Amino acid sequence: MKQFFRIIGFLVILGLVLPLGAVQAKTVKFTFGTTNSPKDFSTVAMFKWQKDMKAASNGELDMNLVTGGALGGDKQLLQQLAANEIQIHVAGPVVVHHLAKEYQCMEAEFVYKDEEHGFRVWNGPLRSELNKKLEKEYNISIVGVGLRGSRNVTSNVPIRKPEDMKGIKMRVTNKLRQLVFKEMGALPAPLSFKELYGALRQGVFEAQENPISTIYGSKLYEVQKYINLTAHVYSYWIVSANKTFLDSLSPAHRKIFDKTLSDSIEYLNNLSRTGTRDLLKKMEATGKVKVIQPDVAAFKKIADPVVKKYAEEKCRPGILEDIAKYAQ
Repeated sequence: MKQFFRIIGFLVILGLVLPLGAVQAKTVKFTFGTTNSPKDFSTVAMFKWQKDMKAASNGELDMNLVTGGALGGDKQLLQQLAANEIQIHVAGPVVVHHLAKEYQCMEAEFVYKDEEHGFRVWNGPLRSELNKKLEKEYNISIVGVGLRGSRNVTSNVPIRKPEDMKGIKMRVTNKLRQLVFKEMGALPAPLSFKELYGALRQGVFEAQENPISTIYGSKLYEVQKYINLTAHVYSYWIVSANKTFLDSLSPAHRKIFDKTLSDSIEYLNNLSRTGTRDLLKKMEATGKVKVIQPDVAAFKKIADPVVKKYAEEKCRPGILEDIAKYAQ
């Protein structure tokens, strides 16, 4: 035995055996999936996160970003996330529309007084409540919420008042939105985001609605004539993670993961706050679209009773009242 330790000691001196504690940490490779384009504000921020996280961990946290829906639409990506086939996902609040429908009104028409009101809701007790459900039922955890901006209607005709929507074939993202725009006279229907550009170009749909950064990043302004600033929904980017993956991270890695994500979300928030106006100018400067300022109050007047009725029938009891608490 003494001879064994003499040999080990000799090898350590020669540098052939690493001393205890000097073993290299394991590299954690994981996948991030999104339907968003590389130019979208959310994707730009996530690329920053990827770079900063890798640098802060000395290459030990190695995230592969797959953008543009290359791995499927948001419904498929959430299924992959739950199964730990991908580990991170960012999108608008599709988690409530697909996995926790009783919380859909957290992204309903005109429920937020302004952008900061919605931000307080998404970072408050309702988010904690929603997270418990997602973790228990789908093994998914919301790890970050970033400002996305208001959703606005793009179209081939100017939309200044609700009556201007009569008979327009419009792509929408969920059942509540379908009911709201149907009440305004439109002909709304769902469609995968991956198919949207082609459907607008071919005239299958004549209108759609999305935040300004998405309209720009996915070049929807190339196949529409008007951007109508309806601001009917204040929307937020939701960064979700597989909980098994999160729990597998060492304390040191989790600290780096959280800190660099938090910094990147703040970067995203600043982009969203300052960049929207610039993007509108860029799109208008192409000569392809005009920006219209509609009568937003008229849209809200029609939407409010539809949202209230839907919330009473489909959403968690008292959710609109809880949302309203954070208006100030």
